[in-house]
Amino acid sequence: MLQKFNPKNRDLIVNINGHLVHRDKAGISPFDSAVQGGDAVWEGLRLYNGRIFKLHEHLDRLERSAHALSIVDLPSREKIIEELKRTLAANKMRDGVHIRLTLTRGVKITSGMDPRLNQSRATLIILAEHKAPVYSKDGLKLITIGATTVARDSRSTDSSREFAQFHSGQDRSEQRRC
Repeated sequence: MLQKFNPKNRDLIVNINGHLVHRDKAGISPFDSAVQGGDAVWEGLRLYNGRIFKLHEHLDRLERSAHALSIVDLPSREKIIEELKRTLAANKMRDGVHIRLTLTRGVKITSGMDPRLNQSRATLIILAEHKAPVYSKDGLKLITIGATTVARDSRSTDSSREFAQFHSGQDRSEQRRC
């Protein structure tokens, strides 16, 4: 579903590292990792009747994602929650809101892809918009496809036969080895 501009969002206040600024004045450094190479993690949250849906689950996932990318010096959970509250209050938001919560690796001392160039804290960006959910209330229908990886023995002379045995279940020892 193509989302449309909501006129309520014309004068949004955006939060960048605790600074509340009008959407037209918001910006991050051209040396920020998100600009230099898309080096960031984000979560999409929903605000219903003054409460952020599954906030702690979202924050858990955001922290896991940041740690998986070795993004260090994150703001504390308490600081993130405080800034979420400040942003929502500044925009007088209570319901029907989508929040994009982003953590970048932070500002680099010079341009480049090496994460050792990041010598400042992670950048926290909070963008809250009046926006209807894009998914049906019936949920999503997903199809999953299983995939199998076979470790190939370089000494084997007949890898296709081993592959067929592996998939037919004839050689369980091979499955355990993978």
